[in-house]
Amino acid sequence: MTKTELIEYLHSAYPELTIDITYIKGYSEEDIVKLERLYDIKIQGQLLDFLIHMGRCSGGFFSNQPLSFYSETANIRDEIKFQIGCEDGLREVQRFDLVEQKPFFISMENEGILHYFLLTDSDNPDLVYYLDTNYDTIVDTGLTFNEYLRSVVDSSRGYACKIPLDYTGDLLRI
Repeated sequence: MTKTELIEYLHSAYPELTIDITYIKGYSEEDIVKLERLYDIKIQGQLLDFLIHMGRCSGGFFSNQPLSFYSETANIRDEIKFQIGCEDGLREVQRFDLVEQKPFFISMENEGILHYFLLTDSDNPDLVYYLDTNYDTIVDTGLTFNEYLRSVVDSSRGYACKIPLDYTGDLLRI
């Protein structure tokens, strides 16, 4: 999906949302290679498109709630600890098969009870799952990553405060 197509797709969920495409910024191809090495994941499909087009700044679509990509204060160590902690949740529910498929945790919802993730080295790396830490279950949402992102945009209608247009994060911040 091109940058323009992704922006239009996400914006169609909430056309009244104010965005500014001049702020939208992604990662370079060199950065993608670094991310794959640092987080031990395989970046492909919709995750690749997202990271290249708006992985650092979404121009007002997203903040760090619920997406973990946009923490303005977290550094690499914080992000890796977050990923390891969430992976440990998969181990606790005996889902070693999922750990082998290189999960990448993308968000936490419902006060941190639901940990959403992609299986980056699987047959369908675009599918979104979540770990429900209350019930120790894994749920296939039936949504692709882009559909999940679109649902996050749609749910932002109820936010009391609007997301700053220049809200940024960096998964490579030292």
